[in-house]
Amino acid sequence: MVPEMRDRLQTLGRPGLVAGVSVAAFAASYLVAVQDPIPQWELDLAEWINEVPDWVATVVYPFMQLGTLGGPLVVAAGIGLITRDRWLAGATAIAGVVTWFGAKGVKKIVERDRPKSYLPAIDVREGDGSGLGFISGHSAVAATIAVMVMVVMPRRWRWVPAVLAALVGLARIVHGVHLPADVAGGWAFGTLVALGALWVLDRVEPAQRAEVG
Repeated sequence: MVPEMRDRLQTLGRPGLVAGVSVAAFAASYLVAVQDPIPQWELDLAEWINEVPDWVATVVYPFMQLGTLGGPLVVAAGIGLITRDRWLAGATAIAGVVTWFGAKGVKKIVERDRPKSYLPAIDVREGDGSGLGFISGHSAVAATIAVMVMVVMPRRWRWVPAVLAALVGLARIVHGVHLPADVAGGWAFGTLVALGALWVLDRVEPAQRAEVG
């Protein structure tokens, strides 16, 4: 039997605390992102992460694809097939798409450039390094997926999606297309979208089931 959505949300432990920390993290990353000039410590950190050997970039590249628009659709299909929880599968797909396009909206509002604009010598391993940076859409989508998957995983295995989401964000810096604040902001944004999706589903699903019943 599929559990009520309220039970799913509460399996995260303290969703209110998670939301509060995410809001604080997003605000902090935003304050860093809008500084002019970019803080030197952030540039130094980006360079340090970006200087890893090329084989590391090759290894993390497949994981980075979890943060693409197709990532949540594939994961949603997996949730539906494995758990038969069509409500959560649908919510995962929708939350992922909302996160992806929401991140693009944040980029247009903040208008922060990619690392190449601040670090001409950075090793851009994907694309040409152009476009807007804050927030990282890949990191945001990965965080959304991680939260949605956590609610159906045993507690002892929940670190796995969290680590994968972290890896996606770090991979974006390794590939020279994002700065640390972009990634942190993406993680926070994606987490908040996922929590919002679960909150909405907590109210929509019981109502729909009652109508059917």
